Parts: sequence; C-alpha cells; structure tokens
Amino acid sequence: MLGRNYSQLLAQLIGQTHWGIELPECLERFFQETGLAHSSPMDERRGGRVRIRTRALLIPEGGVPAIHRSTTPLGIYTCDFSKQGIGFLASEQFYPTETVRLLLPTFWMRLEVVRCRYLGKTCYDNGSTLLERHEPSVAAFEPLERCHH
Repeated sequence: MLGRNYSQLLAQLIGQTHWGIELPECLERFFQETGLAHSSPMDERRGGRVRIRTRALLIPEGGVPAIHRSTTPLGIYTCDFSKQGIGFLASEQFYPTETVRLLLPTFWMRLEVVRCRYLGKTCYDNGSTLLERHEPSVAAFEPLERCHH
C-alpha cells in the first residue's frame, strides 16, 4: 500500500466489492429521499438526523464471539447521519455490540452497532453509534490487529 493514498485505495476496494443488497418495494425511492429526517413519537434518538443516501464500504472489526465474521469489505448503503451515529443498509445481519469501520470518500469512522432490523432476504436496516471519526488516511486499511479498539 506504500505510495498509494486513501482515495486510490478506497476506489480500488469499491471496484472489487459486490453490493448484494436487494431493496424491498417499500424502499423503491430510497436514493431519492434526502435531507432532514422527521422523528416519530417512538424515536429514541438523542439528536436530529440528515438522510444521506450513498454507497460506502464497511469492514467488520469486532463481533459477537459465537459468530465468525469475515473482515472482507462489505458494500453498504448509508441511510442517515446524526452527531452520534449513522444508519445503514447491509446485505448481512449485524448484532448489537459489533464494531465496524465505515469508509466514505471524505472520511472514515469506527461504529458500534446498536440495532438491526430485517427488511428482506438480503436487506437489513442497522443503527450504530459513533466511536471515532477520522480524516482520510491509509490507517483505515491497516490490518485489524494494528487498529486500536
């Protein structure tokens, strides 16, 4: 990876990644919905959310001991962002307390999954809290054992 920068490495990984998410009919306008997200009466979030729908890469870091998780990057769709966390759609089920790296073109972050809801055969709606936010750097691609937890 020497001599390569964050943008080049991210572009290479995106080119090698398959997005296996099949959006259910209820989300057919998923990518058209942007801007402020309205709260519902049952919403337990601490702050406002902004819908930002884009592709991103997710790298599992630490998980549930009984479940083996590959560290191969997974293509996901972002749903919404807040000061404390992010929602995302994935083709796999994640479990509360799992930690993941989320790589975006302008920054990367570490997250802890707090909820997961089944939407379809290969579509899970996940909520996560922000653990760390980082400026673009090749550290996002370092082997997991070298990444601090």
